[in-house]
Amino acid sequence: MSMTTSSVASFGLYSDLYARFRPSYPEALYDWLLPLCPGRQRAWDCATGNGQTAVRLGESFARVDATDINFNQLSVAERHKQVYYRECPAEVTPFDDDCFDLICVSQALHWFHLPSFWPEALRVLKPGGIFAAWGYHHCEVSPEVDKACSVLWSIIEPFWSSRCQLLWDDFRGSGCPLPLLKAPSFTIHEEWTLERFLGFLNTTSASKLCKQALGESILDDACLRISRAWGHGGGTRHVALPLHLLVARKDTAPVFAGRY
Repeated sequence: MSMTTSSVASFGLYSDLYARFRPSYPEALYDWLLPLCPGRQRAWDCATGNGQTAVRLGESFARVDATDINFNQLSVAERHKQVYYRECPAEVTPFDDDCFDLICVSQALHWFHLPSFWPEALRVLKPGGIFAAWGYHHCEVSPEVDKACSVLWSIIEPFWSSRCQLLWDDFRGSGCPLPLLKAPSFTIHEEWTLERFLGFLNTTSASKLCKQALGESILDDACLRISRAWGHGGGTRHVALPLHLLVARKDTAPVFAGRY
């Protein structure tokens, strides 16, 4: 399985709200990534979650296979005529060998059992195909709001999975067996209201597990501090979320069993 039981449960809680409050990935990321692919026939969005990456890939690929271990997430994922959703783990799939031009993992690689996932990714990725994983952690609004947010972060800190450290470390130590590509930096830029921002903070995996353990009201005071710092009558503010990114290409030469 690609996640622990508690991790699966945390993403199953309030799946509709999780889908509602996730930020959108920057178009500049896709503009840079897609030309690297050897073709546009088929892509795999692994651990698709709310389906936002899969739907975007559906605008560029003839077929997108989008998988997730969590049925609740798939049940609220956005539909698209080029996207085919399937419930299955990242590490064991029904896909043919060498069938994908692109494999994407957004906000999820750190949850996988990587010693099992990498052989599966190598198996299904075409020679010359691209693997890309990305995710975000901290957000930046203003010095005042960021300071107020630190109270909330301190409360939920014990509830982050140790697996998140892989994401925070820019995927160093992932054991990726593919040759890495040098990637530019990308940042999510959003214009969010206070309501939208608080919705995002309250639907992180750590926030959900914290409230499940300590009560739904545990973050109320921290959210009030953020509201006061936000100002603007709760109106829109610019929110930036820098991305951590790993991009690699499968060699066009045959991969022998003992190579990795």
